[in-house]
Parts: sequence; structure tokens; C-alpha cells
Amino acid sequence: MAALISETEIRGLGPQSTLVVSFIGGFAIMNAEIGSGRLMAPYYGTSTTTWALLIGTILISLAGGSLVGGHFSRKGKPEHWLTVFVLAAALLLALLPRIAPWCMVGSLTRLRTNQIGALAGSACAVAVLISIPVLLLGAVSPLVLQAAGRHYPEGRLTPEFGQLAGRLYAAGTIGSLVGTFSAGLLFIPWLGTTRTIDIGALALALAGTGIALRMANQPTAIVAVGVTALLFVVSIARAAAMPESNPARVVWSGESRYNHIAVFERGDERQLRVNDGFAVQSLSFADGRLPLYDVWGYYALSPAWGTDPSPKRVLLLGLGGGTSAEIFRSLYPEARVTGVELDEEIVRAGKQYLRNKLDSVDVVIEDARTFIAKTNERWDVIVLDAFQFPYIPFQLTTQEFFEQVARCLSSGGVLMVNAGRYGEHRGVVHALSRTLRAIFPNVLAADARNPSNTLIIAFAHNPHDAVGMANLVIPAAKAREFARLTPSYAAMQPASWPDETPLLTDDHAPVEWLTDRIVWQEL
Repeated sequence: MAALISETEIRGLGPQSTLVVSFIGGFAIMNAEIGSGRLMAPYYGTSTTTWALLIGTILISLAGGSLVGGHFSRKGKPEHWLTVFVLAAALLLALLPRIAPWCMVGSLTRLRTNQIGALAGSACAVAVLISIPVLLLGAVSPLVLQAAGRHYPEGRLTPEFGQLAGRLYAAGTIGSLVGTFSAGLLFIPWLGTTRTIDIGALALALAGTGIALRMANQPTAIVAVGVTALLFVVSIARAAAMPESNPARVVWSGESRYNHIAVFERGDERQLRVNDGFAVQSLSFADGRLPLYDVWGYYALSPAWGTDPSPKRVLLLGLGGGTSAEIFRSLYPEARVTGVELDEEIVRAGKQYLRNKLDSVDVVIEDARTFIAKTNERWDVIVLDAFQFPYIPFQLTTQEFFEQVARCLSSGGVLMVNAGRYGEHRGVVHALSRTLRAIFPNVLAADARNPSNTLIIAFAHNPHDAVGMANLVIPAAKAREFARLTPSYAAMQPASWPDETPLLTDDHAPVEWLTDRIVWQEL
């Protein structure tokens, strides 16, 4: 990102000061970009579409800021406008994490309930909140160049000026690198999103105060000191809480490295939800009964498509809070259950607040793709539940990944995949089915009763060798609970999906585009 200041000859500023402010400018811009991406992730996801729109907004704002700064540079007193823009950007960045979540809350609910106009409106409001402070930062560079040029007779540029400009742009680029790495690797995991953006705002306020003091302009200096003091108080105060879209009582909420996590209580039921809180990720009941319905019921019955009526080894790719592990542990006590989960805080919340007993489960904190790639073990049942409405990670949808999964299935084993849909929009379901069909000779799919999930089952053995639901070795009392599930699977053949359905590979897996296309179609 471009540096904020570009000359040692600015009145009242020495050579070292301009390098420092240039560094802070680059730091603040990338801090804002990384922080904004994290701020939007719980509501709009982390797809390439989301990041492309965010980066595009940042770049357009910087370009527009350059034009605005060029206009104001003709009004004279570039040092004054420099101070104003830096302080204003600091204030607006501090407001960003405190206002934007209230614009985005309920975004996924709007998507599912077909309120596409409201969804687009909230996205535009957030784009404005991000673009204005970035535009102000982009406006600073031409003002600095104008201030620098006034010290060269008749606008004559010397070799020393070019050398100095190079040093200052280098300082700004180094600041951008520090802003990127510190926000992504240090501040967000340690302090959270709000305080990470606060750090960038406070750094800008300090830079603006330093310029104002060196200008020896008493009114401007007083305002700058006041802004800095205000931002300091705000930054050390309690971080802004993310608004909840779920009206149930909040038992606990927090932010991990990957997600915003909350546990809600409705009567005797506790629900673990992540990010916008639209979908229930895990749940438990006070009396210990199991949720043998919806997607969890399909998971529990997946061994019916295998050749062993009581599976001995079960792998859950996407353990979450442990609900699926509790179900398999209870229904198939002989099974050794392994759960792979990327977010350790979700597992901890499941143990502590959902009271799921995961001591007998082999818990692995790792990315599912890397775990599958390096393991030499075999499982009778593999359940892939990395789906998080509305997206599923692309690297867990490709032909290369499913080839590795097939290698990890025992003879007669089955794979179940939780795929997302939007009512009758089945682009992701069709793409997954086509990809699985390239590896497994048998692929079937069934819609859950909700409008968001389709369960896909894949296996290599003859379907006539499957044990069937009636022959599963599960307690009779539990088996009766499945009566209301009555899953109906349809075979997925090439005629089941449109001709343009893509085969998903590591090189080309447009699962995010297939989801985003629904929004664009509705718009």
C-alpha cells in the first residue's frame, strides 16, 4: 500500500518523522484491510468472492482518495489537510468494528428467507463504512507531495527528491507488511478483531498528533491530543460485543482464531452456533437424550449403507462441539470414534457448555485435508461435516481430496457428506455428486427436512451387500426414534445434474461461486 507522507522538507517535520509516519500509514491501511476481512467473516463468509469485493473496495477507495487529495492540495496548507485526514481516518476506523456488526447481523437469515434486497443493502452500508476511512488515507499522499514540492524552486525536482521518495515508499511498504503479519498472526488471535482495528486507529491518531505539534498550531494540536486521548480510552475499554441474531439466552460467547462462537439455551436444549448464528452446529439436552433427527439422524443411519451392522471405526471430519460423536458413541458402543476439528475452542465449548463427554473420543485438532493426507488408518464410516452455511471449504470438495478419503475407507465402508443447498438451488449438491461419482460407483442423496442440507452417501461395494437400516445393531429404544426420519435416497447419476455442472478439482473448484450465484440471480 502507498505511503502516507513523502518528503523530509515538510514544514516542521524532520527526515525521521516522515519515515515514521510513512510506516504508520502503510501499517494502518493493511491493518484495516485484514481487520475488515475478519469483521465480515462471521456474516458474509471468507469466500474468494467476499475477499475480492473487500480488496476491490479498498483499492477503489485508495484511488478515489488520491483524486480527493489532489483536489485539496490546490487549496493550500497541505500540512493542515494532512492532519485533518489522518485524524478523521483514525476516528472512523475506531467506529468501524462498533457499527458494522449491527449492519451485518442476520445476514444469513436474510439470505435464507429470500430478503436479498436487505442483504445487499447491509453489504453496501458496510462497504461505505470501510471505504470512507481508507479514502481519507488515500488522500494523504498527494497532499504530502504538494507540501514537499513547495520547497523546490519552480517545481524543479532533483535526484535527491527521487531518492527520498523511494525511501519513504519503502517505509510505507514495510509498514504494510508489518500491518499484515501483526494483524493476522498476532493481534487478532491475541486481542480480537475490535482491538486490532483500534491499534491501527490509535497509531494514526498518534501520527496526526505528532504532525500537529510540529506545526506549532495550537488549536489543531489541542484537537489532535483530544482525539488521541479519546481513542486511547476507547481502545482500552471493553471490546465491542458482536450482536447476536438469536433471541435465546446466551450461556457463553467468545471469539476463537477462526470463528465467533456462542452457546444458547432454549428450555432444556443448548445450542452451539458459530459466526452469524444461523445454523445450529452442535446441541445437547439436559436429560441426555440424543438429537436423532435432521442431519444428526442421517449421520447415525449412515452405517446402513455399509456391510457391517455395527461399525468398529468411525471418523468425523468436522467434530464441532461433539454432538455426532455422542450419537455414534451411544448407538455403536463398539466403535472407536475419531473426531477431527480445526477450531479447538469449539471442541472446548462442546465439552464445557454442551456437556458432551468426549473423553472416549480420539480428538484431533487439525485441518481435515492434512489429516486425511497423512493418515494410514482405515474407517468403516467417514462423515464429512465441514459445511457451514452457506459455504463448504473448497479444499474438502475436490476429486483429489475424495480420492484420499476413498483410500481411508475400509472394505464395505461408507462416506457421508453434508452438502449445502438453498431450497431447490442445488448447484453445490450437483457438483459434489458429480465429483464423488468420478471416484465411487455408488452415490446417493437425500434432502433433510430443512431447506439447507442434502446428505450425500458414497461407497464402492455392491448396494445389495449393504446391511440396511432394519439390520443395524442399535438399541431398540433408539431405533424407534428413527421412525420419524424416514430418509429416502435417490441415486445420483449423470442425468441427475445439469450438463454445465463442474467436476471439482484442486485447480478448479468453484463451490463458492455456485453459492454466490444464487444471490446474484436473486438480485
